[in-house]
Amino acid sequence: MSFEQAVIFAGGRGERLRPLTDMIPKPMAPVNGRPFVDYLLRMLRDAGIRRVVFLLGYKAESVIDHYRKQSIPGLEIDYSIGKEEDQTGRRLINAYEKLEDKFLLLYGDNYWPAPLEKMKKNFEHLQVPLMTTVFSNKKGTGEYGFGNNVMVDPSGRVKAYDKSRRLSGLNGVDIGFFLIDKNIIDPNENGNISFEEVILAKIASEGKLGAFLTDEQYYYITSFDNLQRFEQIIRQKVIPGRIE
Repeated sequence: MSFEQAVIFAGGRGERLRPLTDMIPKPMAPVNGRPFVDYLLRMLRDAGIRRVVFLLGYKAESVIDHYRKQSIPGLEIDYSIGKEEDQTGRRLINAYEKLEDKFLLLYGDNYWPAPLEKMKKNFEHLQVPLMTTVFSNKKGTGEYGFGNNVMVDPSGRVKAYDKSRRLSGLNGVDIGFFLIDKNIIDPNENGNISFEEVILAKIASEGKLGAFLTDEQYYYITSFDNLQRFEQIIRQKVIPGRIE
């Protein structure tokens, strides 16, 4: 089973990083003098990804101009450009013709050292069309402390997703890094839909959403404090994808 394509949501505005994101989109936020997404792409390449499609909207030209001037050796980069107001599901559907039969989908503001080979084996074992990554959050180092939003059952399937984080029995944090079979996406779907609220929810309701469980810490740049924290982690040189 081949997963050599990564598809990255990178079209949102990033309100919590204003005024920085008045000038650039969130994935381009600087980390030690380089855009955050540079580190993400190098990690993906080192994990075995060979092709990337950015799903762009807000200030799309910033990302395109950067990679026109500075390529990532070993990666082919393509773009699908939508409207600023497009939701995640609409961005994915708009890029349908660019999607490979199976691909890795992720957010442009999360970093996690993806063990792609282990993920592929788990995906094959579960025999599901969609698998998300669930951080165990044993030490409360998720974005919302000990606040979890996912319940994974002993079979490795997502039994519940609770955005409010109030349901009893929640045992992890959904951090994205989805492995996806393209067949779950309907290219004829109309409307400005959310991937999480429509496509993901439908698969979960059918009992077909698998989980890859991990204790490996993930990082996020959803606020200035979190951005500075990731910058410190990069300086410590303890994660893959770092740039000398």
